[in-house]
Amino acid sequence: MHLRLESQTGPDVPTPAKALEQIHARLADQQARWAEQLTRDPAAFARLEPQIHLAFSQLADQFVASLLAYAAVQQPLADGAQKK
Repeated sequence: MHLRLESQTGPDVPTPAKALEQIHARLADQQARWAEQLTRDPAAFARLEPQIHLAFSQLADQFVASLLAYAAVQQPLADGAQKK
């Protein structure tokens, strides 16, 4: 089974370990931007807080996709999927 993100021609779903690396890199980059925005404009917190929650939600979705893709190629789940 070959699983991809977003579409049949999208990028492959990364392994859980690779997904965590990507999540860490994105969070480090975004954290720097969020901190910079708050430093320039402390009142921006009201706008940033929902953006931060959304970012974490999207990252959680990416990690869940990687876990499901990993589980799908493991023998018991793959066998069950073929039976359906």
